Amino acid sequence: MLTKDGTGSSMRSTFHVAQPSTSPWMAMLESASDAMLWLDEHGRVRWANLAASRVFCRPGESLAGHEISRWFPRTSGSTRDDARPVLFQGARFEQAEFHRLPAIGADGSNFIAEVTLSPFHHSNEYGLLVVCRDGSEHQRLVSELRQAQKMESIGRLSGGIAHDLNNVLTVVKSFGDLAQEACEPDSVAHEQVGQMLSAAERAASLTRQLLAFARRQPLAPRVVTFNDILKDTTRMLRRIIGEAIDFRMVLTSVPWPVRVDPTQFQQVLLNLVVNARDAMTTGGQISIRTGNREVDDRDAREFGGSAAAGAYAMVSVSDTGAGIAPELRARIFEPFFTTKDEGKGTGLGLSTCQEIVRQCQGFIVVESQVGRGTTFRIYIPRVHATAEERVVPVTTAPSRGGCETVLVVEDDSQVRRVIAETLFRHGYRVLVAQHGIEAIRVVSDFAGPIDLLLTDVVMPKMGGPELASYLRPSMPDMRVLYLSGYCEEVVANELDGAREVVLEKPFSRGRLLDRVRALLDQRAHV
Repeated sequence: MLTKDGTGSSMRSTFHVAQPSTSPWMAMLESASDAMLWLDEHGRVRWANLAASRVFCRPGESLAGHEISRWFPRTSGSTRDDARPVLFQGARFEQAEFHRLPAIGADGSNFIAEVTLSPFHHSNEYGLLVVCRDGSEHQRLVSELRQAQKMESIGRLSGGIAHDLNNVLTVVKSFGDLAQEACEPDSVAHEQVGQMLSAAERAASLTRQLLAFARRQPLAPRVVTFNDILKDTTRMLRRIIGEAIDFRMVLTSVPWPVRVDPTQFQQVLLNLVVNARDAMTTGGQISIRTGNREVDDRDAREFGGSAAAGAYAMVSVSDTGAGIAPELRARIFEPFFTTKDEGKGTGLGLSTCQEIVRQCQGFIVVESQVGRGTTFRIYIPRVHATAEERVVPVTTAPSRGGCETVLVVEDDSQVRRVIAETLFRHGYRVLVAQHGIEAIRVVSDFAGPIDLLLTDVVMPKMGGPELASYLRPSMPDMRVLYLSGYCEEVVANELDGAREVVLEKPFSRGRLLDRVRALLDQRAHV
């Protein structure tokens, strides 16, 4: 049994090794789940428990008498810091030490062992008690945690950049619209401004990808099938793929319903098809298929990642292109990582796809061979509901102008200016303020009622929701139009649908005027 030597030291203990048949303490050591070994001062095994034998020994072998270096191979560049001199050179130390060391298991496989070395003296002998366990799972979890932290940091950065960029794009698009209206329809200037607006729209598409990656893109999920989404997207996909590539689509006859945002999943399919097209510079074939699958525990382990057992609807995108090398496959979902030539890819496409799929509790499986193409399979949990019919609203062109009073509160001076100028040009009485506190002063100096509060959500000193709550008691008929760079700023279920709505940046002058007019017109129906 193990007894203290009476010195009071917690690190120097005397080990009396009794026979298992006569000592319950030895029986406890033998039955421990961790591998335990007693080494002499030369690193040779004098005793090991059953767990150590299972971890390190092939059948019929014995640990006793062997040097520990047999199972903990020394690597080049080893130092005192990794504890190998202790194990191989008989170096002594006075305190227990913990290390993670590469080890060789009974089946010849390599793993990371978490090793605790505890020194002890018995009579005049120096020895080590080695307790170790497989640390591979711990290492995997640490690696996943670091990756998750990195992705979260990148997501926050991306969301912040997209928010600021949306303010800039709002100004570019709005003043671009004004400039184009001032040009003759068939003039060169009119065409040039149109090119500028087209570029701004492409930039807006990039910010939407950033926001989707950062989980700050608003979701509008409903029950649909992948067949429905593909039928709405086929024409666009064919146009993107071009005539040099054979495009095939095979849809299951019994599609399972899923709850997703159809618009975002159109973006997922678009990103995958664009990648497939770019992988086939000399032509080839792109195939999209839908299906259903019951994923069991074995399948989930094989798929890895966030895969879990259950019933899933599946959609796949396959190509006959160059394929993805194994060393690159592990990185393809990293944000801003791309294998495309400079200027031909942002590195956001696949990371955006993965984030959208994750938000729907699904997962992506990738299969690829160099020179033989790539297949992406997306699995989304089946829901037991009937697919909802898409309601296409019947709209008429509203009168964009008006004579009501609008209070514009926006901390970005350029955005504030373009909104105020747009509304003023269309007949509205416009009051402006930089933030909530200034808006309260403006209202107190204005004699009439405020028909519409048009405000940014997050501002210094006082934000939009706080300002609306402050003004509401004295102006119960006032409508509120929130401007948002990303919808996470406003919790949708806290908005009064009849009185408060959100307009996301960047927006065009036409969309701004339509939303203002529609919200003001609702007063007659409430």
